[in-house]
Amino acid sequence: MRSTIKKIMLKYRYHTPPPTLRILYDGKQVAELRRDKPGSFCFRYLDAFKELSLQPLPGLPVGEEYTGRDLPLYFRERLPDVRRADIRKLVTQFGIPTDDELLLLATLGKHTITDPFEFQLSAA
Repeated sequence: MRSTIKKIMLKYRYHTPPPTLRILYDGKQVAELRRDKPGSFCFRYLDAFKELSLQPLPGLPVGEEYTGRDLPLYFRERLPDVRRADIRKLVTQFGIPTDDELLLLATLGKHTITDPFEFQLSAA
């Protein structure tokens, strides 16, 4: 009986959905970046992006969904440099894994002075 229950539990085990990096403009979500599977990213604009007549993010044309192994350049440029001592201190202090680009972007790349877009991590 116990082995049957274990088999059933293993068969119906759920995995948490991958997190999504929400891209906000003036508090409204206009795009999203998610990790489909390890080593694969998917970016897409939402209808709100077009409704607000925003300019496309560099290298990410409106109307096309990006899917690829590499993090798009726009997001790579906003990643904090984890080799810097001050960033290493923050990463250690908050326990942020340096291999989780979405978490790094949501915590340490959330705001910039020159970019009106804000990042927020949410469960898919």
